[in-house]
Amino acid sequence: MRKLRKAEVTRSRIVDAAAHVFCRKGYALTRLSDIAKRARTQTGSIYYHFESREAIVAEVLRVANQRTQDRVIDAINALQPDADVRDRITAAIHGHLEVVLAGDEYIAAHMRIFDQLPARLRERFLRVLDENAQLWRALLNEAREEGLVRDDVDLSVIRLLLIGMMNWSVEWYRQGRLTPSQIADQVTILLFEGIRRR
Repeated sequence: MRKLRKAEVTRSRIVDAAAHVFCRKGYALTRLSDIAKRARTQTGSIYYHFESREAIVAEVLRVANQRTQDRVIDAINALQPDADVRDRITAAIHGHLEVVLAGDEYIAAHMRIFDQLPARLRERFLRVLDENAQLWRALLNEAREEGLVRDDVDLSVIRLLLIGMMNWSVEWYRQGRLTPSQIADQVTILLFEGIRRR
């Protein structure tokens, strides 16, 4: 058991190190030796825990996606059980943006390296992202049924633009003028009310 726990700690340290290095250097420029140095281990020792660099990337992406999904679900679950769909979408937006803008190295690594990945690995995680999108699909479908979404707007386009816009915020956000929560409020206004002066 002690040996198993030690292996788990080392594996976790390697993945933490990989997230740190990937979010700073990108996929192409990151070497296993960079990850090993950050993890305070030998490069050869990494192969005891992961069969390849791609396997490490896969774990970093899995953790990033799980953290995002968990935060969105927690934000929705924090509402009263009878919360309407607009409130649940608003909570989901807040949860998503709060985790994206929290400075989490796993999420920053995901945003930095995803487009640099080999096609096979990228396609695999596009399927994971599509599974995670079921929550957003359900919310937007319900919003349409409630009359909150126009019939002439494609729900897939709304979902992809909304998530893409929130994810991209990590590239331009700087602490100062607006908090993540205030930005989430702005996103909610844009989604439900648009920019046209009333």
